Amino acid sequence: MPSTTEKSKLRRGVSIFKKYLKPYRAPLGVISVFSLADAGANALTPLLAGKIFDSLISPRDISLPLWGVVTAALVFIAAWFLVRVVGDIAGWQKSVRQERFSADLHADYLIAAFSRVLELPLSFHKSHRVGEIISRVQRGADRLDSIATRVLIDLLPDFISVLIVFVIVFVLQPKLALVVVAAMGLYLVMLIRTAPGLSSISYKMNKAYSWAFGYSSDVMMNVHGVKQATAEGYERRQLFRFFRLKAARLWTDYMRIWQGLSFYQRAIVTLMQLGIFIYSFYLVRAGALTPGGLVAFNAYAAIVFRPLSIIANNWDVVQNGLAAVDRAEKIIERLPEVYVPPQAVIPKELNGDVIFRDVSFSYGSVKRPVLSGVTFEAKAGESVALVGESGVGKSTLVDLISGYYRPKKGKILVDGHDVSRLDLKFLRSKVAVVPQELLLFNDTVQNNIRYGSFGASDAKVVDAAKRAHADDFIQRFPRKYRQLVGERGIKLSVGQKQRIAIAR
Repeated sequence: MPSTTEKSKLRRGVSIFKKYLKPYRAPLGVISVFSLADAGANALTPLLAGKIFDSLISPRDISLPLWGVVTAALVFIAAWFLVRVVGDIAGWQKSVRQERFSADLHADYLIAAFSRVLELPLSFHKSHRVGEIISRVQRGADRLDSIATRVLIDLLPDFISVLIVFVIVFVLQPKLALVVVAAMGLYLVMLIRTAPGLSSISYKMNKAYSWAFGYSSDVMMNVHGVKQATAEGYERRQLFRFFRLKAARLWTDYMRIWQGLSFYQRAIVTLMQLGIFIYSFYLVRAGALTPGGLVAFNAYAAIVFRPLSIIANNWDVVQNGLAAVDRAEKIIERLPEVYVPPQAVIPKELNGDVIFRDVSFSYGSVKRPVLSGVTFEAKAGESVALVGESGVGKSTLVDLISGYYRPKKGKILVDGHDVSRLDLKFLRSKVAVVPQELLLFNDTVQNNIRYGSFGASDAKVVDAAKRAHADDFIQRFPRKYRQLVGERGIKLSVGQKQRIAIAR
């Protein structure tokens, strides 16, 4: 039986899943209507097929008010055809709307998740690998989509069919229906006892894959350093350790348990069918069941077991999915950066006077301060140099001015306004930084210069490039300002990247 922790994780995963489906109640309602029509058609089809079979073995006529005397087989064939047409149209419309819903759900989740990640404090991004974040969000989106479409929507018409079928099979032959009920009960007991226990392995497996992808992304982003250190062999061994020895081993353990459950499922279905055939043999000989009724009943037995088989075959999708969504949600539900503090101040303009008053700062829970009692003043228009060894806090001072971190002690003033009271988006829009680690997007030179001033005209972009002494080398590019700079500006020299950053 699943532990309390596993049940708690399952409940949390389900609640997260329901939260993301809530905005789609209208399209899900339409899909449900078509699913109901599809299910009704599927439930009636075996019954009509059995009637056709019986009417062919024992031909008889039926008197209809508008059509006169008609052969019974033709009536049942016409009814079967009409039901199938309705079912096919309903199934087609359900599939079309299901694919649209799936695409929208997947896209909206990625938009919401990555947008939320962008709003998290800089301290979060400095302590987490980019590849791991992307992997967790991507796996969460994929699994959410899989559960919603492959399990929830695909199973909906089958479960509706089962409800209708149970009524029909008990009307056809109550004793024979008990064989199906017994088989279903046995399988449900096994599924409930075995499958939930896989959740802990699933959670560990998702964590292992996220870590492995995070590490591999880190390596790919630093490929120049790997080659320079001739560390290709070392990194291959590390990738083997993370992907093969950890993540893949957990996947193997997971599937070993799962395949055992699948074997028992097939064995129960086989035994159920054997019981139906043996019992129905005596019923047909006794005249309690027609051959057509037997055909219909066997078809209904398959329909009844189909949803359980799908649940079993997709239980790993549900388990992996809920675990993946939960891990992604732990990132998404983090508190975002407070851009607008209580009683925020938004000045009309900032000139650039900066004052530090007895400022002390340390990162996180680290007790040793990076800055201690720093006091200085920089007037607007002045050029001020901060000189010191690496790691003494020069870059931290700039981050504090932009409000990425809050000082543990003291005050930082810009034009007399306490930075902790300023609207952060307004403040940062007035601060231009050329960082030590130059950050360029894999986009055109023009768009990299314009980034942050998205409404700037082409003429202003060129003017900024000229003032930054970047226009000369830009003009030598084959596509000039439309030249792609590559991942993180890898196609440019360090000096060229610096000039483009200054132009920005």
